[in-house]
Amino acid sequence: MHPHPTLNLTSLVALTFFCVAGGAYGLEDAVGAGGPMLVLLALLIVPWLWSFPTALMTAELSAAMPEDGGYVVWVERAFGRFWGFQEGWLSWLCSFADNALYPVMFVDYLAYLRGGMAPLERWLIGVAVIASVTWLNIRGTRLVGFSSTIFTLLVLAPFAVMVLLGVPQVDSSTWLARTGKVEWGLFLNIVLWNTAGWDNAGCCAGEVEKPNQNYPRAMAATVVLVTLAYLLPVAVGVGVDRNWSDWKEGYFPNVGAQIGGEWLGTWLTVTGLVSAVGLLNALLCTSSRVPYAMAGRATLPAPLKKLHPRYETPWVAILVNSAGVAALIPFSFQDLVQVDMFLYALALVFEFAALVWLRLKEPEMQRPYRVPFGTAGVVALSLPPVALCLLSMFLANNLTKLVSIVAIGTGLIVYWLRRKG
Repeated sequence: MHPHPTLNLTSLVALTFFCVAGGAYGLEDAVGAGGPMLVLLALLIVPWLWSFPTALMTAELSAAMPEDGGYVVWVERAFGRFWGFQEGWLSWLCSFADNALYPVMFVDYLAYLRGGMAPLERWLIGVAVIASVTWLNIRGTRLVGFSSTIFTLLVLAPFAVMVLLGVPQVDSSTWLARTGKVEWGLFLNIVLWNTAGWDNAGCCAGEVEKPNQNYPRAMAATVVLVTLAYLLPVAVGVGVDRNWSDWKEGYFPNVGAQIGGEWLGTWLTVTGLVSAVGLLNALLCTSSRVPYAMAGRATLPAPLKKLHPRYETPWVAILVNSAGVAALIPFSFQDLVQVDMFLYALALVFEFAALVWLRLKEPEMQRPYRVPFGTAGVVALSLPPVALCLLSMFLANNLTKLVSIVAIGTGLIVYWLRRKG
């Protein structure tokens, strides 16, 4: 039994929006690490070097191989079972760190409304959020897609008001300002993390209606939506609030309060909570398809491929992912981002390698959508994001590198044990 297609174009756009962005929340640390000029330059340039290529890669491979598991399927077809497992393993571990960011964000924004909380209280609230989203995911992708559409509208509304009210207050000269010392590693990781995740939308390709048509359209529409959702609030925010060193995750409500009053700050806080739920909702949906696909290939234990008898969702994989996310809530936002980005960057290199190699290995494969300009176009498209991945990994701190090396080594051991078994 396989899940039936239930995601239409609108739902796929909303799901992809939350796989990547979920509003401008999370960019605040980049302002604190690099200052207004670097952040705005990054938001103008990075989509062309990072987001757009990854979205086009996802559109081609998802339309050509519309199966749940996404990048696991792509890499395995290109390079074989071993590399498909390594891609899935890295992406699966990455998803735990990535998904854990959103209960942390939820609790941080809640603290703006009600003040500080003890560690146990923070963890219990985070677990409650995870439990609610787990229920939504087990109920099916149609409900996930519909809720993502509603969450998108709710999240974008206060930022639109903030931009409209804030434009007359902006001092445009601040757009050229820099902070004294740039934290390049943190800055790059935050910017890339906030514009990553396009390939996650391919993980549920088997549940998308007309994937050959809807993936290219959804990727194009979401690139525009995400770019505007980031650029406009940040440009207005840094032009009004000059305390750039104070910009940390959860700072947008302060900016909104300066622009429109406490009501706008409170509105941005409430939708920060909605954004965190929407991000976890979308990414739990896509990330749970990774162990499900790997179990279907017998590289992870068979129970992970079980589907719910009524809702046709991989409920065991969803529960396992949720439990892993709950265990990581005590870690800090910045630590989770850096580990997440190291593992994601390495996995993304494999995905672009698969895109290029499949053009050479299987030129006759049915590709309803193709990256233009032939193999040369695919290579040219792949070079900027691969270079950014390598740079991000190089700039990672030593602890991040150590944790990631342990994760890679564990994957090799697990694969060997599965083969021996």
